[in-house]
Amino acid sequence: MKKLSVLFIDDDMFMLKALQRTARRAKPNWDFYICEDALSWQDALPHGVLPDAIFCDYLMPEKNGDELLEEIAAIIPSSVRVLLTGDTAEDVVSKVSEVSHFVLKKPFAAADLEDVFFCLERLDSLNFSLEMRNKLGRIGYFFPLPEIAAQLRTLFAIDDVDIGQTADLIKQEAFIAAKIIQIANSAFLGYHSKTVSLEEAIKRLGLKMTETIVISMLVNNCIAPKLPIEIHKKVNEWAFNYSKLSRQLSQSLGFKAVQLDNVFIASLLSGIGRLVFIAEANEFINIDADDNKMILDEATSLTVYILTLWGYPLELCQIILMQDKPDFAAKGLTDQKLGLIMYVVKVFLSGQLDEFAKTNLKTLIEDVDIIDWIDNC
Repeated sequence: MKKLSVLFIDDDMFMLKALQRTARRAKPNWDFYICEDALSWQDALPHGVLPDAIFCDYLMPEKNGDELLEEIAAIIPSSVRVLLTGDTAEDVVSKVSEVSHFVLKKPFAAADLEDVFFCLERLDSLNFSLEMRNKLGRIGYFFPLPEIAAQLRTLFAIDDVDIGQTADLIKQEAFIAAKIIQIANSAFLGYHSKTVSLEEAIKRLGLKMTETIVISMLVNNCIAPKLPIEIHKKVNEWAFNYSKLSRQLSQSLGFKAVQLDNVFIASLLSGIGRLVFIAEANEFINIDADDNKMILDEATSLTVYILTLWGYPLELCQIILMQDKPDFAAKGLTDQKLGLIMYVVKVFLSGQLDEFAKTNLKTLIEDVDIIDWIDNC
């Protein structure tokens, strides 16, 4: 792994030194630079250095941090942007979230820096090209992990999770609660009896799937105002069908519960990148055209980029990336085969799987069970 570099910008030299000391203790092999003058931040960097992250204070005399990070995003879009602020009012956080990937509260804690550093290492391990990092960094609509989702993740980290407490938290979003009950009653989960209990629905789905559904729907709510209703609905339907079919095919091939959860989660969360990508596109996709118009070349990378910044496991992100670059020789109950399953289902949903395409696809794939599924499509 390469040596990473970080720039800290703050008009308070005492704060800068504290940030630098804490950062060096956490990552002694990284390069850390400091800048006290917001107007000359580029002079604080050695020639040719593109920092992997830039931390910036919100309130500064020459220029506020959100304005400075907007300027930085245009010049070094590949850098992860982190805003430090003592003002955590909802309107402030909402305002700065569109230009910053992270918003950290002052006074900062060492663990906050370490969380960001961990995400930087994860992004580096994904080996995105600089061109791709620049493209992803230029997309304007970013947001921190939604608050309820963050609370759920904290709750689920406890060994003995209280399902009642989980249900009470989700009930704050009535539409999400109703959707969870609907999915828990879906035939693809295999339950014959219906339930109207949110607690029972969560037990049926499991904590990981429940968390994924909540996050997916919260992201939908954030992005909905930026999209025509028809497009928003179509992407949501695509994501659910994608996750349902990927799980069903995986189950028929003998994958166990944990892996079934993983492929469901990876498929459903793939809708996040699509929604954000379309919301930021210069022109909306023509929803009256063929479904293959919904296949966006860089939406998968965008999904992984966002999920990595939210701290999702590297293994899950790698499965998501495999849906576009599968291992056609994959066999057995492996993550590589899950990626191949997602690829095949994605092609099927695109509407491009005619007889000619089926024949070509089957010549690439070695697993006979997947070939049988393609024949029956």
